[in-house]
Amino acid sequence: MRILVTGATGYIGGRLLKVLEAGGHQVRCLARKPEYLKSKVALSTEVVEGDVANKDSLQKAVAVIDVEYYLVH
Repeated sequence: MRILVTGATGYIGGRLLKVLEAGGHQVRCLARKPEYLKSKVALSTEVVEGDVANKDSLQKAVAVIDVEYYLVH
């Protein structure tokens, strides 16, 4: 299952990310500053640059995704 997590740099998102990675899921994270997040995720986790307020970056992030966790306040 391919899963998108928005808000992975936050408290809840960061913990959810670790659970999903440990479960063997294919995880993609959307981040405004991917360089901040890349060092904190598993090698198998994809980090893409974007912003939930930007339609184009959001459309790219959700491509070929089965489930999305939207954890942006």
